Amino acid sequence: MTDPTAAHDPASLLDLIDPLLEEVARLDPASRTSPEQIAALESQLRERFPHASPLVRAVEASLHRGVEEGWLCDRGEPQARFCRIAKGTPASHGLSVDVVSLDGAAVEHTHPKGEVTIGFAARGANGETATEEISFDGRPPGWVFLGPGSRHTPTVEGGRMTLMYFLPDGAVQWHMER
Repeated sequence: MTDPTAAHDPASLLDLIDPLLEEVARLDPASRTSPEQIAALESQLRERFPHASPLVRAVEASLHRGVEEGWLCDRGEPQARFCRIAKGTPASHGLSVDVVSLDGAAVEHTHPKGEVTIGFAARGANGETATEEISFDGRPPGWVFLGPGSRHTPTVEGGRMTLMYFLPDGAVQWHMER
């Protein structure tokens, strides 16, 4: 059964997440360089948009729906499917928006201006959300902020997660194997 509050295409998903984009842009991730500032940004997002809030639940339902229906995460390999739903433009508050359905490791990259991610345990074939211990870079589902200049290989352990991430000005440097 499809959640009636769930977005049904990338445009309606962008409309749904506009409050998230506005808040992330207001918090100015590119200026958050100290560990205290990084922790404060995550804390502010958790307080303003808790994982159990109606908006975040609608985002989760939308991501599940989009992955299941194929209008999200329509590129890549089976273990790492991805898509970009917005470039960093004034309409997206200067943030690019990407969605990744990940089980295991993805491509190593650097965030010149930081990366704000919200992650959800993916649903299985039976439509149930995974219940095992699942993590994104060692963190449970929820908000994760990686500060400006941070570099990582995104890794999901314990199952599959759907991750939505916001990059100020779409700034990212990929470190592809050669």
